[in-house]
Amino acid sequence: MAQATEKKSSFKKSVQDSGTGEVLGKMLSKEGQITRSQLKEAEEIQKKTKERISKIIRRLGYMDEDSIIAFLSRQMSIPVTNITDDKPDPALMKFVPWELAKEYMVFPLRGDAKILRLAMLDPTNFNTIEAIGSRLKKTVKPSVVSEKNLADAYLKYYKIKKEEYDNIIRLAPADDGAAEEEDIKMVDDLGSLISDAAEDVSIEGGEEIDESDQVGGAADAAIVKLVNTILLKSVTDGASDIHIEPFEKSYQVRYRKDGVLHKSMNLPLNIKLALVSRIKIMAMMNIAEKRRPQDGRIKLRLGKGRAIDFRVSVLPTLFGESIVCRLLDQSKLQIDMTKLGFSKHMLEKFMELLKKPQGLILVTGPTGSGKTNTLYSAVNILNEPHVKILTAEDPVEFNFAGINQVNVRTEVGLTFASALKAFLRQDPEVILIGEIRDLDTAEIALKAASTGHMVFSTLHTNDCPSTVARILDIGIQGYMLSSALTGVLAQRLLRKICQDCKYEVKKIDRQMLVDEGVPKERVESFKVFQGKGCVVCGGSGFKGRVGAFELMEATTAVRDAITSQVPEGQLRKIAIKDGMMTLRMDAMEKVHNGVTTLSEALGKTVLVKEALPAYLLNPDELVFDDGDLIIKEGNTDRNFYQLLQGHLAIIKNGRIVGEISQPFEYFGEMSSLMDQPRTATIKSRGKSVVKVFPGDKLRQTIEDYPDIAMKIIRSLVIRLTEADKKISQMGQKQ
Repeated sequence: MAQATEKKSSFKKSVQDSGTGEVLGKMLSKEGQITRSQLKEAEEIQKKTKERISKIIRRLGYMDEDSIIAFLSRQMSIPVTNITDDKPDPALMKFVPWELAKEYMVFPLRGDAKILRLAMLDPTNFNTIEAIGSRLKKTVKPSVVSEKNLADAYLKYYKIKKEEYDNIIRLAPADDGAAEEEDIKMVDDLGSLISDAAEDVSIEGGEEIDESDQVGGAADAAIVKLVNTILLKSVTDGASDIHIEPFEKSYQVRYRKDGVLHKSMNLPLNIKLALVSRIKIMAMMNIAEKRRPQDGRIKLRLGKGRAIDFRVSVLPTLFGESIVCRLLDQSKLQIDMTKLGFSKHMLEKFMELLKKPQGLILVTGPTGSGKTNTLYSAVNILNEPHVKILTAEDPVEFNFAGINQVNVRTEVGLTFASALKAFLRQDPEVILIGEIRDLDTAEIALKAASTGHMVFSTLHTNDCPSTVARILDIGIQGYMLSSALTGVLAQRLLRKICQDCKYEVKKIDRQMLVDEGVPKERVESFKVFQGKGCVVCGGSGFKGRVGAFELMEATTAVRDAITSQVPEGQLRKIAIKDGMMTLRMDAMEKVHNGVTTLSEALGKTVLVKEALPAYLLNPDELVFDDGDLIIKEGNTDRNFYQLLQGHLAIIKNGRIVGEISQPFEYFGEMSSLMDQPRTATIKSRGKSVVKVFPGDKLRQTIEDYPDIAMKIIRSLVIRLTEADKKISQMGQKQ
């Protein structure tokens, strides 16, 4: 008989039929991973659905897959397999054909004449081990694998259909109709439903009923169906927010899709109070309170396999209460870092930051820029059984297994700062703070980041350098921030071009591209795309959104600049020199790659023009009359100059050897560069106006401002060329 494991198991003798995970369920209960009542509940569901016990336990939320896999590996002394990394032998597929692999949910890894290494979803299923071992006349050595990894291997090596792949990884029961709870359905004829709702809250003769009767109408069937339809339509349309807004002569519903509001329906004014009351009841709000803003939450069940939360905000306005519902659909939450929009290089740099044992990572951007999504993605990468993670959020939008989440409640004194103080006594490795709003929170966050914790938080700033400036403005010392900061990530959300109607724009204003930040050397090859509008995208030309990012690593140069508290523009320049791509650069790269449009990139990001220092921005201007001396041969001063208007003569050994007549031409820079006395005299011929710059700043100017450096070099080359011609002419005359 095939050997399952090297370690003998006491429960093996009692196994009659372990094909559905009977042994696994008992193991989990015996070791305290789940309670007896939880096991009994899972077994009752299993009798109806015939699913594996592990999948039912996961769906009920009692354990996640990683915990089950780690438990099996530990208890049975078997390895955890990643089929992709293990690189299985394709020749084994003929010994374990698809029908056999599908029946037992296994995958062959490696083998020889006597032993077969087998990846299994449930290695406690000894009947499977024995059946395959007997069939192949080999000793089976099992390892445990995740459902997703197994399904990916089936897709790659057995070339299964997409439908079969989806059936394997689907967590919900195959037949959602079997669920005991009735699904909430959306009504197709919306116009009739609105009319029915209006009739339910009116009386004979066309008179509107009083307020108390309208509130009572919140329970009427038509109003209930209408509210359910408004909520469900937002889900089916892929909206992120619902806006129900009362005006003087209209009552409208708008959906925000891909960041843009679209008007969806007009409602009769006479159902206003009944509809608001219905939503308040669903969100557990006070229906009698109409003078103050209220917040609540609605949980909408779409069968037993899926539930969607709505974060509800009610605001009293001039013509009634305005309602905004934010959809919180965890099944749509994208926590895969590779799909958020990071470029390959930037993602690698960000992943390196996450690997550090301690530090502060700040994610910044305006409301609705995807900061929460990025933070959840980063924290979930670190979410391992051996890592303690604590979060303080206002409010908690999504809950995750293995993460301890705290809802901030300022009314009872539970602020970000007080939660953070308590976190430090909870022995965490990773801390997430929803937002740094004050000095107390900032100080404790920096202290935590400096004492062995990885801390994540957000700020509402425009870009990475301004985030540093905001923290310093709060009252944090530069040396404290520089020692704790690991990196800053700024982001925006851009609408993606619909791939079904995308086309390349041929006529582009190339000068406009240069003005908007495209390097001159890339302008000719730069591509711009757009969407025509089709059925798939609803005529908008856009479908979905993608992030544009700016990542500033805390390099040595950046830390030194923060410690010195240099101006924001100077910090940006240092960060770019150390490899930072600005938001505009990343957005324009996505335009060139056909991900988003030029209008989206220009509308959502700002081209930050580099601010010149005071000595270049507002230098002294001197006026000289005819014959006035500007530079004297042999002097050791180091200033350099720029001609604004007039005409200058270059004199050497008492003879005119050249002239300076072009406006904005630089001169006098050689003495500063060579650290030598002046080699010529320069006088004004007629009236002239000249700018004066400090010579000790010339080297810095050339290093930091390439455009100005090129003008200085050009002026120098022109002067040298003219002087050479002059000397040549003088030689010919002699």
